[in-house]
Amino acid sequence: MDNINYIKDSSNQDIRRHFANACIQWARIRGYSDSTGLLRGLVTLAKEPMSLDELVQETGYSKSTVSSNMNLLENLGLVKRIVIPGDKRHIYETITNPEIIMANMLDTIEKEIRLFSDALDRTENELVTRVEETGYLRERVAALKHLCEQGKNRIDILRKKPLNEAYESCE
Repeated sequence: MDNINYIKDSSNQDIRRHFANACIQWARIRGYSDSTGLLRGLVTLAKEPMSLDELVQETGYSKSTVSSNMNLLENLGLVKRIVIPGDKRHIYETITNPEIIMANMLDTIEKEIRLFSDALDRTENELVTRVEETGYLRERVAALKHLCEQGKNRIDILRKKPLNEAYESCE
């Protein structure tokens, strides 16, 4: 069953479900819950910023589920929390600035590259102490380290280019 069926407001449901389902698939690929994806989709397509209570009402999820998922989305740089002086409610809106979105995407890729690069360095250091035949593994590690370096270089290039140039180079 599609999680979009949990949305209580049926207006524009058919139109919104495609994007919400894509956000749910994004969440699954990233190892996040379906609720994270659905909430991302709802906030992204919302006409105006949504309060925590509105998100609870819209999805039927518990307040703690919505709160923890919105904190995650905020930490990922996908939504921002708006603070209104004198108002205790949390209001969220999606981040639509392409420069911020691009920076967040590059940060995520860079963290993944760093994770694998560090593991490859440790593997390479351990291979030095091994006496048994590890030639194929040394070659594989060297090739993967080269790929990591290429990835780091490309990220550096993309960070230096204005967004319109970076977009054009991808076409």
